[in-house]
Parts: sequence; C-alpha cells; structure tokens
Amino acid sequence: MSAADVLLMVMVGGLTAYALLGGADFGGGVWDLLARGPYAGGQRALISSALGPVWEANHVWLIFVIVAMFSGFPQAFGVIGSTLELPMALALVGIVLRGVAYVYRAYGAGAAGPDHWWGHVFAVASTVTPFMLGVCGAAMASGVARPGDASAPLTSGFGLVAGAFTVTVTAFLAAVYLCRDAARSAATEHLVEGFRRRALGSAVVAGGLAAALLPLLWRDAPVVADRFPSRGLPFVAVSACGGTGALVLVWLRHFTAARLAAGLAVAGVLWGWAAAQYPDLVVGQIDAASAAAPTENLRAMLIAIGSGVAVLIPALVWLFRVFAHPEPAGADLHH
Repeated sequence: MSAADVLLMVMVGGLTAYALLGGADFGGGVWDLLARGPYAGGQRALISSALGPVWEANHVWLIFVIVAMFSGFPQAFGVIGSTLELPMALALVGIVLRGVAYVYRAYGAGAAGPDHWWGHVFAVASTVTPFMLGVCGAAMASGVARPGDASAPLTSGFGLVAGAFTVTVTAFLAAVYLCRDAARSAATEHLVEGFRRRALGSAVVAGGLAAALLPLLWRDAPVVADRFPSRGLPFVAVSACGGTGALVLVWLRHFTAARLAAGLAVAGVLWGWAAAQYPDLVVGQIDAASAAAPTENLRAMLIAIGSGVAVLIPALVWLFRVFAHPEPAGADLHH
C-alpha cells in the first residue's frame, strides 16, 4: 500500500467524522427550518443547545480534508476547484451564513424565535450546504464537472437526487441524536416523540432516495457503478444493517444504541462510495496516482497528521464529554 493510499484512507476517515458530527449539525438546522406546532419553540431551543458548544469544532474535519487534499493531491485539488467552483462556493457561503446567523440569532429574538430573520437564514443555510456537498460528490463520481461549465453539476439529475439524499441523511442523523438529548432531561422529555417521528420518517425518505439513486448511478456514473458490486456491496450491507437497527432501536426507544447504529448506516454509504470511486478522484479526469505529491512529502504529512491527531482526539473527546447534557435555556420548552 502506497503512502498516497494511506493518506486517502485517512481522508475518508476525516470525511466520516465530518459526516457524523458536522452532518448532524446541518440536520439540526433542517429540523429548525421545519419545526412547527406547539412544541416548535422547545425543539428549536434543544437544537440550539445541542449545537452550541460543538458546531465550530465539528468543522475541523472538513478543514482537515481540504488541507490534506491540497497538500497531498495538489493536481486533484486544482481540478476540483476549477470544475466544482459553483457548488463548492455555494456550500461555503452556506457554512459562513449559518455560523453568522447562529451567533446573531442568539443576540436577537433568541434561539426559539420561529419568526426571527436570522433563524430562517440559519435553517436555510443548514440545508443548502449538505445539498451542495452531495452534488459535489455525485459530480466527482460521474465526471460531469468540466472546466468552463460550472453549472453542469447543478443540472444533473444524479447530482440533484444525491444532494437531496445528503440533506435527508443529515436530518435522519440529527433526529436520532436529538431523541437521546431530549430523553436525558425531564424538562425536554416531551420533545422525544416529535424527534422520534422525524427519525423514522426521514429514514424512510432516505431509503426511497437511495433506491432512486441506483439507476441514476448506472446511467450517469458507469465507471463507479461497474466497480460497485465487487467493492461497494459489503459496505452497503453494513449500511443497511445499521439503518435497520437504528429504526428498530428508535422504535424501542433505545436512543444511545440507535445513535451508534445510525452512524454506522451513514458511514457505510460513505465508505461504499469511496471504495467504488478509488482510484479516481474525479472520474475521467484525474486519479490518485497521477495527482499525488512526492512520496517523501506524503510520508511527512502522515507523520504530522498522526502527531496532530494524538493531540486533537483527546481534546474533542473531552469537549463532547463536558457538553454531553444540553440544557435548553431562555425558551418556554412547552410552547
């Protein structure tokens, strides 16, 4: 196994962490956007309390993947940057607006204010970013992105369905995570049923979108589709087991175990895509071997990453332990 292959595996690990942590944050914004009814204020307050201490830290994983791509596969970084500039720019705008709106909303009408302008910006931006990231993934698999045709990824049926699937998956993760957060406190226990229904409903929608993606994958990304049966199916099986297990566990109200199962379901999808895409970074344009930096550089990067992770992981674990019990404040949780 080459140093480039090892770095790719590390990057997939970073993407997995971002999907499971940052993805759930985006999903919380989706439910913030869709919150309705007498408990909408309480739902928004719980979402805000769950995100508040950790949402900036979760973006570390995206920054890590971008830096690793730029340093380890500079030619691929150039190709992606010059062919996916529109969806990537929109995803970045969503990340920035989401952070700004989250902070400004806290100083305005409060996290639970359903009609506050910054609240709408936060919720919409939380939906736009995962949608655009899904579009980018589909474009890399299909090779639809070409220099001088920035809008092509946004007009591809495969890309649009992949974007919708990504948004739904983040919503599913967030709902499962929030079930556990709501169940941990007597003040928020009445919110459990709402998030429980959202978890079950979003899982069904995600399954339907996944089924719709399969024929589009064979039509628009035949190179990846041809590799999929031999490489991706084991991971799809892992994802299916995790998704089914999450549904059963949510139904039975075992929310801690459901979190783990839901994470496995999402990780399986990501791993299956990565396995089927390898060795291409952008299908039809550039692969890992041709894009990789010199081996000496890659080895130095891997050593630096290992040293950094040794410091980062304990700090993140401590952060999540400290803020493991969100307590919504400043809102009437029953109305």
